[in-house]
Amino acid sequence: MSDLYLKSSLLLARIPAAVRRRLHEARTEIAEHGDRGDNPVVTVILWVAGIGIAVTIVAALVALGMRASSKVDNVDLGG
Repeated sequence: MSDLYLKSSLLLARIPAAVRRRLHEARTEIAEHGDRGDNPVVTVILWVAGIGIAVTIVAALVALGMRASSKVDNVDLGG
């Protein structure tokens, strides 16, 4: 058996224990501190709403700018 196969088999054998240990740590932390309360669905909804509001404001400002620009273009400066 080559040295590479031995090292890789040892690494693969340690993965389940590492996963179990991390899950135990996570469950212990949740039990001690409780849920942090950040829900990813709510976060996405808030980001989408914020971006939508920002785009709406920009579109309104562009529309007002175009409207004002067209009114200024029609002014005769007597030149």
